[in-house]
Amino acid sequence: MSDVLTSMAYERARSVPEAIVLLAEGGEDARPISGGQSLVPMMNLGLAAPAFLVDVSAIPGLRSVGVEGDHLVIGAAVTHAELTSDPVIAEHAPLLARAAAHIGSQRIRNRGTIGGSVAHGDAAAELPVSCHVLDADYQVESRAGAEWRPARAFSLGYYQTDLAPGELVTAVRVPLRPGHGWGFQEYSRRSGDFALASAAAGVALDGGRISSVAIGVTGAADRPLRLDAVERRLTGLTVEEGVRSITGLAGELDVADDPYCAASERARLIEAMAVRAVREACADARRDH
Repeated sequence: MSDVLTSMAYERARSVPEAIVLLAEGGEDARPISGGQSLVPMMNLGLAAPAFLVDVSAIPGLRSVGVEGDHLVIGAAVTHAELTSDPVIAEHAPLLARAAAHIGSQRIRNRGTIGGSVAHGDAAAELPVSCHVLDADYQVESRAGAEWRPARAFSLGYYQTDLAPGELVTAVRVPLRPGHGWGFQEYSRRSGDFALASAAAGVALDGGRISSVAIGVTGAADRPLRLDAVERRLTGLTVEEGVRSITGLAGELDVADDPYCAASERARLIEAMAVRAVREACADARRDH
């Protein structure tokens, strides 16, 4: 057994206040853990070595799902598998259900959580880009209190988020968007691999024209990327005009080469996923009407 494992402390918190106290006492060396599907692989690779793990998986309040006013609120310990099967999520945030179905294997979906995913800061992950498109907020709690932070400002770079030591993501809040259609598309070389490119889209139609649109992609930057200029370009167009206007997106992206994929290939994949996601969202919006 490694020295890291033998020297690591572990506590299971029974409430959010208890978890916050433990995290604060542990300081920079403490990390929360629930499903462990993000943190444990990092530890196995030597990319993370926390001295103190605070297990939040047994906190009942972090497993709740419900509508509060004009928002759907999802507890941070809700698993990816639960995102795909919960009827309330299917009704009010189907994009999360569709995105979660692409995550890893069934074993990972059974253990991994929405809070762990957004706090991990993986630029290729399915749920953060979906939360960008949904204009979601994350509830962050600490000894200083609780506050909602916008998803679009939460991702700061590769595995970097707006989360300080002693802070804990406890919920995800999604605005209710009746009448919208949603789409999620992803490309990976093998099932279960990290995506080379993905796209999430939300669309509302008015008289056959796009009245509201949100598009986010992964693979183009060190964090999920909202395509604000493309969204402005699509607004007011018919569905087919909108889809055609996305053609050429690859040339607008500033994508770098990396060991896994040439920049030009990845840019073309991102464009293709964006087109498919918008088509899917438009079809979904038509069915909703």
